[in-house]
Amino acid sequence: MTATSVSNFGSDSPSMASSMTGSARQSSVTSVSTSSITDATRQALLISLSQPSVFGHNHRKYSQPSISSPLSPGGVTRTGSVLPSTSDLQRYVNAYIQYFHPHLPFLHIPTLSFDSAEYVSNLRTAGMQPSFGQAGIIGGGGCLILAMAAIGALYEYDHAASKELFDSAKRMIQLYLEERRKADMSAAVNGSYNTTNNTPLWLVQAMLLNVIYGHNCGDKQSADIASTHCAALVSLARAADLAQPVASCEDPHGTALNDDASSSSTDPSQHGSHPAGHLAWLKWKDGEEGKRTLFAVFILSSLLVTAYNHAPAIMNSEILLDLPCDEELWAAESASDWMARGGSQAAEQTALPFAQALSKLLTANQRTPSGLSSSNWAQQQPYGRALDTRPSTFGCLILINALHNFIWETRSRHHSRQWTAKETESMFSHIEPALNAWQAAWRANERHHIQRPNPYGLGPLSADSIPLLDLAFVRLFINLGRSKEAFWQRDFDAMANEFSQGAEVAHHAEGSPGADHGLAGDHAADTKSRQGLRRPSQVLTTGHGSKREKYLRRAAFYAADSLSVSAKFSLTHADASSHELPLQSAMCFFDCSQVLAEWASTVQERVGRYLGVLGREDIDFAQVPAIMLLEAEDIDLLTKLDNICQMMEEKLVRQCNTFSTDFASLDPNVGPQQLDRIPGLREVGFGAKILKSTALMLEKAAVWPVTQVMASALEVHAAHMNQRAEASLTAFS
Repeated sequence: MTATSVSNFGSDSPSMASSMTGSARQSSVTSVSTSSITDATRQALLISLSQPSVFGHNHRKYSQPSISSPLSPGGVTRTGSVLPSTSDLQRYVNAYIQYFHPHLPFLHIPTLSFDSAEYVSNLRTAGMQPSFGQAGIIGGGGCLILAMAAIGALYEYDHAASKELFDSAKRMIQLYLEERRKADMSAAVNGSYNTTNNTPLWLVQAMLLNVIYGHNCGDKQSADIASTHCAALVSLARAADLAQPVASCEDPHGTALNDDASSSSTDPSQHGSHPAGHLAWLKWKDGEEGKRTLFAVFILSSLLVTAYNHAPAIMNSEILLDLPCDEELWAAESASDWMARGGSQAAEQTALPFAQALSKLLTANQRTPSGLSSSNWAQQQPYGRALDTRPSTFGCLILINALHNFIWETRSRHHSRQWTAKETESMFSHIEPALNAWQAAWRANERHHIQRPNPYGLGPLSADSIPLLDLAFVRLFINLGRSKEAFWQRDFDAMANEFSQGAEVAHHAEGSPGADHGLAGDHAADTKSRQGLRRPSQVLTTGHGSKREKYLRRAAFYAADSLSVSAKFSLTHADASSHELPLQSAMCFFDCSQVLAEWASTVQERVGRYLGVLGREDIDFAQVPAIMLLEAEDIDLLTKLDNICQMMEEKLVRQCNTFSTDFASLDPNVGPQQLDRIPGLREVGFGAKILKSTALMLEKAAVWPVTQVMASALEVHAAHMNQRAEASLTAFS
């Protein structure tokens, strides 16, 4: 499949000039949310944060480590809390809404207001309320403000303030949980204990954001603690009944609202809607927001599976909910706007259960016709038309994460056991059609596009799924589990060794008599059908390399295609759109560069003593001995790899020259040092070159500090590749 077919990019696309200039449109509801953060809000936060721990410094409510940690408020001696000014808090929350929220839209921005009791009351005052120990606690919601502001500050490049806000949010969550424990004790004595009423949605949301932050702030200790909090996060979500389906809202006039809905909503008159319609909107919003919050936890869990080979905190089989609604319905800024877009009736008519949608994907191989030409399969078998309704944009993101979970589950069943040829072929025939079916569902929405900003004004969410699709195809053919575990431990040498020596990288390639057969002609018809929708997987029947090399090459073709499309569409971390890229884009660059490097180094070790270092020496692939040692597919992929390295270097050079010019304008005595190449890239082979280029790009990613960890890992990996290339020059086959 070409880049054009992936992205719906063509001459009839709207011009970039008419598209958005950022992740999300600036709207009136954004200013309403941020303006509700006042000096009184900040003062309440300061008072709450100044409280001592209810149960003492050594009490840890949810798996807090015994050592002192910035994530362990009880282990930190605080003489006072430092918070940004009110205007800075507003700016950071606004940055969260503008830049992070579009990638994970679980908060309902139109009704998000911070002037209710949960946000303006401090926990110390709440503890003295007459209702203390009954249905719940007044106050504590400020932890959501702090968690949002911590992430928003990253997008404002205020990393020091971001870290302080993160610490404050973690402390406030801890203090609230301690207050809740006191309330639970009192309620249990009075016989009025209710877990659901005692677990507000904002608590789950605040903890979710803090766990996301902890995993991606670049600090290993914070990441370890965040990892232990995943189970607590899921428990909180279940305690809030987020995992249970919400009763349908068929009554257009709505019913009585729960406390959270009424407290988080705005005045109906401000929305110009009839009060009954406003109540119906708020009731529907409550159910949808809870559902989206649970799915956000599910996405976090899945990304940790993909990034670090962690076991899922939520399994696919545990999801009993419908997929989220269409984004335009969710983003309706008023009750009248919501009803004009169909209201709850529109949501119910397009409702698609998660389990049904995933099952439809995983049974796509049973519906795929054989013998269709590559030119018409996509038109004859569009998954989006096979259902009564198609997944929403957020639903597509959820489903591609679910397919990553399924790949992990499939491999986990074969842990420490030899794969048979039948099992290998079964996995391929099961999952590859599912990925193609997912892509057909994604393409069924003509506004889905890989371009950033989205030329149809839809926002970045549709493009956010594509790096995960690319990774799924790569992961289908090789297992990166052990290397991911080493990366999590920050043992970068072990990570590199797992790629080169690990038995599980292509564990289904070795020891299977039919492995080559599984890549070959008996499934030519299936290959044709795949190529009609997705990039060709380069099925091989003969060749010089080992079975492991062939599986690596198959994955490397997908990796090369992913990096090529990203470079051509300016979707790298050296492009102007880097501020909009989600974390999975960095994950995709990280994995794809490593897979390409490992394949290139495997070929290098086979031919190095005859050809020299591929990518460093000037080699004519059309002449002897190269033409005798390399297959046509090898040459094709090496050419792709060379082009990718050149495009990435050009972007890095352009970025360096731009910053050089900017610095020169600040000091007229310093002339710009224009570069025409990046030092160190021309002296190494393909394996080290692609890793070093990607590392330099990830170093430029200024939002999430975890990209700096990725860059360091790739630099270490590149050194290993360079050593292997040099050793290959004197190695004997």
